[in-house]
Amino acid sequence: MKRITAIGAVLATTLVSSVAYAETKLTAATWLPPQLQIPTYLYTYWAERVEEYSNGSISIDLQLGSPLTTPAGSLQEIGDGIVDVSGHFAAYTPSDLPFSAAVEELGMIFTDSRAVIAASADFNVNDSRMQAEWAENGVVFGSAWASTPYILFCNEPVTNLEQIKGANLRLPGRAAAEWAASVGAVVVPLSSNEQYGALDTGTLTCTSTIPGDAFSRSLHEVALHATELPITILWAGLGHGYNAQTWEKLTVDERKALLNAEADAMAAMVVEGMIFQDDEARAKMKELGVTFHEPSEDLLASIDAFRDQRLEGAAASVRDNFGISDPEGLLEDFLATVREWEAKLADVPVEDVAAFANLIRTEIYGELDLSSYSLQ
Repeated sequence: MKRITAIGAVLATTLVSSVAYAETKLTAATWLPPQLQIPTYLYTYWAERVEEYSNGSISIDLQLGSPLTTPAGSLQEIGDGIVDVSGHFAAYTPSDLPFSAAVEELGMIFTDSRAVIAASADFNVNDSRMQAEWAENGVVFGSAWASTPYILFCNEPVTNLEQIKGANLRLPGRAAAEWAASVGAVVVPLSSNEQYGALDTGTLTCTSTIPGDAFSRSLHEVALHATELPITILWAGLGHGYNAQTWEKLTVDERKALLNAEADAMAAMVVEGMIFQDDEARAKMKELGVTFHEPSEDLLASIDAFRDQRLEGAAASVRDNFGISDPEGLLEDFLATVREWEAKLADVPVEDVAAFANLIRTEIYGELDLSSYSLQ
């Protein structure tokens, strides 16, 4: 957050003066409240970067916590032009985005959020299946989003197989639910807004989320035990999608400015907004009485064994639940893209946000022909 504040101060004069000369104004809206990581980085910070990269020719009308977009409806709201730019979680509309939702069946395999967000952007802009899916919905893929690994936050210690058996868990995604069932846990379908009360009353034994989110939602008040078990990463869908007609009207230079800003925003969100904030949240919650436990060997072994078999299981799930005829090909292609990004990032220090952003900018967006990208 400190970097965001500093950049905001440096750009303040530029933003004020450039808006008056802006030639293009885009409405970027999200239903997410402003204090969360995605609005902070993919909207507020991104908007600052857009105005800088475009030399003030593009201004962004930011609307955070906006009634213009809804969790399940944002895909259609982008496509219909209610907003020019917004995000969308594929899990909310898997029938509209079967390929996007399908690749997240591999979520439990990965632990490197930087590689996942870069691979997701890479795959979405270059894979013909993904591009066709976005085009069918009247949306141009702009950027990806990704979480850090979800861990357990519990109202009693849950650190081994004996303790997790029979525990009521809130978990994200089909794969995590399958793993939970395999160890005898019970999955309780609750929204993120319901988890605090459920932990407080004992309806839930544990929820799973990232530490930064747990702290921002004050879960430390009702869950005094955390288990550092990396369960899954979430990423499917849009960080930003552009209305197709809006995108068509932009110049090549304007498209380039928007995507340059996307690279900066994605890198900053994952590193500063997720990885670093998770570390800060852990420290704060420890001070407030939360005990962070290491998982036992048998609990780790159970999730490792599930991961080892996940590619085969994910293919069956994708075929059965999304009707995709070649799930093996889709998942193997995405897995290969993640592995490529793991290799590219191997020598890039986590704290070097600028280097990470530049890799995204040059290796993904720099390879696109912006005179034709996503144009029908």
